[in-house]
Amino acid sequence: MKRDGSNHLFTEIENIRLTYVPASDRSKDADWAGSDVIRIQAYKGAGQALHMGAEMPVKSPTVFVRLIAALCAVYDEGIGEH
Repeated sequence: MKRDGSNHLFTEIENIRLTYVPASDRSKDADWAGSDVIRIQAYKGAGQALHMGAEMPVKSPTVFVRLIAALCAVYDEGIGEH
């Protein structure tokens, strides 16, 4: 797996970058301080610049099951509207 400039693990899917940021690397005044987070960013156009993105706190592996279920549900509803 790749590492970014801050030595955080990341992977890419299409134009999306998913980065794991451990709680130990987060500022005490940051949102979700004390929690590991997954940062979800999109590339700006064809370049390598990234939008700021969203961070999702990961308090347990259950959050990933809920994320996958939510992605499937929104896709299912969206495709059903066509």
